[in-house]
Amino acid sequence: MNILVTGANGFVGQALIARLVQEGHHVTALSRKKRKSKKSEKVKWIEGDLLRPETLPELGKIHKAFYLVHGLKDEPENFEYHESLAAVNFINWIRPTGAGIVYLGALGPLTPDLSPHLRSRQLTGAILGASGLGTIEFRASIILGEGSLSFEMIKAMAVRFPFRPELKVLNGPCQPLALDDLLKYLKASLELNPSGHEIFEIGGPDVTTYGELLDLYAELAGLKRLRIKIPEVDLKVLLKALDYSVPEHSQIGKKLAISLEHPTIVLDKRSEKIFPEILPMGLREGMELARVKSRTHYAPLWEKDFLKSLLSDKILTQSGLLSPELLKNLERVGKLKDILSRK
Repeated sequence: MNILVTGANGFVGQALIARLVQEGHHVTALSRKKRKSKKSEKVKWIEGDLLRPETLPELGKIHKAFYLVHGLKDEPENFEYHESLAAVNFINWIRPTGAGIVYLGALGPLTPDLSPHLRSRQLTGAILGASGLGTIEFRASIILGEGSLSFEMIKAMAVRFPFRPELKVLNGPCQPLALDDLLKYLKASLELNPSGHEIFEIGGPDVTTYGELLDLYAELAGLKRLRIKIPEVDLKVLLKALDYSVPEHSQIGKKLAISLEHPTIVLDKRSEKIFPEILPMGLREGMELARVKSRTHYAPLWEKDFLKSLLSDKILTQSGLLSPELLKNLERVGKLKDILSRK
């Protein structure tokens, strides 16, 4: 089968391409910067930007087109508009091929106050579904896998913080799905040929909270973490704290963090009937698999004189976030070497 993969440089895109090639498919992979394929690979890399349709090359015969593009890294203020524009340009680009579309979207309630991130995911799905081309939309929560931004945020906070923050925003329910199981769903979609727009909600068997994900990672990594209650302040203040605590991922992490208040759980279980052969692994197994495969390293915060950096920020000091009680606790855990190291 001839398959187009957009968002090919993303962690899902790379994993999907490897799986498709392994299954014997011929893949055309779209990237903003062209990559050279090895002669043994059944991958043709093409260069183009979905926000600049004039850069998109003419396509040959394509049976399925995976839309894995996510614009959170780009256009910090207008990413919703740019995500919608990219989807429209994608449709116009592939329409002559008649290929079916497979889109990876996001779980989330249909409410007026939905976060910009989740709202844009659903809007993109609606745009693709209204294209007139057969469209399969998978809606998922956190993907547990090496390279997943959500997983990396969990890992960074669990490893870097010598304590586990207790915050109301971390109590929101989610239903993580392991990367390997996501790939099974994406692969299975090749056998479906809907005439319209089909939406499938997918997730692992366990519903959890973001705070419990931090606890689980720390446990699996053999890290001891005391719980410390963080004062409830405006979300904007907490987002500012990400610049210091997880600077590597703060730009995208802020957009994701705004979505934490919304539950991302499976409500429509139709996918179980359509894909009965797929039995997603449990949360513990999925987290451990991602942890073992992950190669990123995050130095503990106290190695960077974290408290001094926080205290130099007027927004944080004047917000009430850094209360005397919290600072006392932070100083205390910062001096406990066993908390910064493995058991």
